[in-house]
Amino acid sequence: MERRFPLVPMDEALAETLLHALPGSPRLRCFTLLAGGHINTNYALALADGRCVVLRIYAQGEAAFRKETALLQGLAGPVPVPALLTAAFAPEVFAYPYALLEWIDGAPLNEVLAAEPTAAIGEVVAEALVGIGRQAIPAEPFPPFADYIGDCLYRRGAAGWLGPEATERLWSLVQQQASCLETLRRAEVLVHGDFQGDNILLRKAGKGWRVAAVIDWEWAHKGCYLQDLGSLFRLEGVRLDAFQAGLEAGFARQNAALPPAWRKAARLWDVAALCEKLAYPRHRGEVTVRSIRLIESCMADFAA
Repeated sequence: MERRFPLVPMDEALAETLLHALPGSPRLRCFTLLAGGHINTNYALALADGRCVVLRIYAQGEAAFRKETALLQGLAGPVPVPALLTAAFAPEVFAYPYALLEWIDGAPLNEVLAAEPTAAIGEVVAEALVGIGRQAIPAEPFPPFADYIGDCLYRRGAAGWLGPEATERLWSLVQQQASCLETLRRAEVLVHGDFQGDNILLRKAGKGWRVAAVIDWEWAHKGCYLQDLGSLFRLEGVRLDAFQAGLEAGFARQNAALPPAWRKAARLWDVAALCEKLAYPRHRGEVTVRSIRLIESCMADFAA
């Protein structure tokens, strides 16, 4: 069971009711559950007038709903995000907060890189990431690196999945590198928090690609931009050298050159997100297995 929250069921009558919040009360033709994600439930709603919208249901509750919808409104324009068509929380109609979002045609970054791991893709992804970091959007700050990982490991149970020996090695590495990582943190910027694979949609632009949208903002916070870069290292089985060189070139072109040791630092920052995935009482299938594998890989590279 990889999901943290069960899928929220939907039927045609309820989908029609929720659609009435849109101007003109459009009619529903059909709806489809969208794969991906482990928290919220998303449906593609095909409308009778030929349009398609996304119904996003916030299983975590009102706080997550308010956070993400505020970010979507604040980022629209400077950052490629889906347009927020409407958002509501009316428990007398529907038990969950929900939003209706613009449908974005695009291919997930992980799929594009599996077929075409080029520097040009790295450059357009870097442009989007620099643009996110330059937005003056209110967001809660990320805790100090070592404090956060210690909390995940020892209070929230991630150590139980890693095992005592791996936990000891990881905690030793974290303590050794924490000061350096906090120095690289510099001025805090807006961080997406899950800047990876299927949350970055690409679209063909001439002979190349552009970022069509960055989705799923529930983990956004103020912190170190290297956290988002680190999540781009999770794609396994694909040579990413050219893509990573493109990231470097893209940052330099935006007058935001990366530090010399950015690759190792980014991977270590991502360990915080991976530990968070393990801080859960139930084994989550491939999510748990993959998180352990990526943490072990990071530690092995540092040891080498």
